[in-house]
Amino acid sequence: MKNFFSPLLSFLTRFSFISFRALLFTAVCCSCVITAANAQQMDSVSYEKYKFIDLSKNKIENDSSALSSFYQNLLLLEEKKNKRVNITHIGDSHIQADIFSGTIRQHLQLKFGNAGRGLIFPYRVAKSNEPGSYKTTSGTKWDAKRNVFYDKPLPIGISGFTIETNDSSAEIDLAVKNQPGLDYSFTKFTLFHERGLSNYDITICDSINCEQGIFKSSDKSNNPFVSELKFEKPMRQIILRNKNTDTAHQHSTRIYGMLLENDSAGVLYNMIGVNGAEYRHYTKSKYFMEQLTYLQSSLVIISMGTNEGFNKGFDKDLFYKQIDSLVLAIRITNPSASVILTTPGDSFRKSRKGRVKNPDIKLVEATIITYCKNNNLAYWDLYEIMGGYGSMAKWYTAKLSAADRVHFNGNGYKLQANLFYDALMSGYEKYRKNKS
Repeated sequence: MKNFFSPLLSFLTRFSFISFRALLFTAVCCSCVITAANAQQMDSVSYEKYKFIDLSKNKIENDSSALSSFYQNLLLLEEKKNKRVNITHIGDSHIQADIFSGTIRQHLQLKFGNAGRGLIFPYRVAKSNEPGSYKTTSGTKWDAKRNVFYDKPLPIGISGFTIETNDSSAEIDLAVKNQPGLDYSFTKFTLFHERGLSNYDITICDSINCEQGIFKSSDKSNNPFVSELKFEKPMRQIILRNKNTDTAHQHSTRIYGMLLENDSAGVLYNMIGVNGAEYRHYTKSKYFMEQLTYLQSSLVIISMGTNEGFNKGFDKDLFYKQIDSLVLAIRITNPSASVILTTPGDSFRKSRKGRVKNPDIKLVEATIITYCKNNNLAYWDLYEIMGGYGSMAKWYTAKLSAADRVHFNGNGYKLQANLFYDALMSGYEKYRKNKS
């Protein structure tokens, strides 16, 4: 969002700049808070007006066995016998915008409790599109890489993105925004970054001082990529500032991701999305699996396939192997996590005649379903739910998709999120009733 106050703020000192902006941001955030009763109406959509949606298909298939441990964790959370349920949603550009995943997050947190905003990445600093629930800025130019360019320098970690700078004075300003009925201030900040003698220390500042904490890259840690900081009070805005304490050796800062948590019981819903990503890109990401274990996910949702089927020449056997490589790696490194695969929605592709229906997406959907049936995984079939082959044209006419008829607009992603949440909660309620 454009900062309309920047002309005024440019005349202030560094200290005043931070303090004034923090005040403005707090005022805006406070105005966003609504009552829990109103929040329950969030994104409510009547499916009746969308006759092309096949509601009979809106279910999590194979969930009774594949998701039993996840449903049990939700039940324990609801009964206040468990404090936290962690969910991680991995995907491509449909996920990076965090409208689909973000709406699911809000629904689950309004029902089961809000444990924090979860995993974030400074996409804006990496010159990419960023979710609306937080904002990152930096006056420094950072080198950036996403996992689709796996053969280029910079290793990839938990977010599918990496940024790096050699500027010893570099800063990143992070500010969170409340969502309807949900306070995303945080009491614990975790930084996924490169740690070692060659890396700058990082101080954590608020609007007043830089004594909130310091991450010393040379300090010993149980996790070679993680630094943690607990705050005495909830925070809405912090600044990460490089500090060169060893000029002979320190020369860079490399960041893989950030985790925002609070002290409340509830759901922590982490989003990992990369524009253009495919299953194979996450498998080839050097530190992705190692860092993913830190999240201790009860459920991992994987939403990809659009990019694999976008161009002609789709190879279903190769795609099957790529699914298997990622899922197997997740199961090995996160053995307690349940897994849901979602099929991609129907989409169009470019041709000499313009945009035409893409028959390969049906093959992508069928391959995902076959894999799930062969490996006892749960799946949610968005392709059939939205109406099957050619249905993207109807979503476009209903003003639910973008002009490319590959992506959806905000209303389209929210509609999908409502459908997914309803399907997940339907499965959960059946499990809950059987247990009672």
